[in-house]
Amino acid sequence: MGLSPSEAWVTVAALVFLGGCARRPTVSAREAADANDTGRTVEARTASERALLGQIATLPSGSTQRVGDATVVAEESYTAASGRTCRPLHITSNATRRATLRLACLNGRDWLFVPDVYGDSSPSE
Repeated sequence: MGLSPSEAWVTVAALVFLGGCARRPTVSAREAADANDTGRTVEARTASERALLGQIATLPSGSTQRVGDATVVAEESYTAASGRTCRPLHITSNATRRATLRLACLNGRDWLFVPDVYGDSSPSE
């Protein structure tokens, strides 16, 4: 027993709709940064990251900059839900070519890295 054309159409439409709902939503760097701003801080991992913390305020947005042995692209600063000024940073080690997204926030005087609330603190390849 087969489906009528209208029943087949409804079935196909339902499958397409459900397939679209099953996709994992894309998280932008800004959304991830907002989620990461929990108020806690983490240490810089390398000498380049320590140097970067002293230069964050002066880095141009969207431009590739060399800091120590890393290449950094800083996004624009924004005010997080916590009220702190924060800035997402795309850091690529020139030695290993590993890239990671870090978020730094201003604690009133100094820029500090904040943890990744999603639990993925390892650099991505």
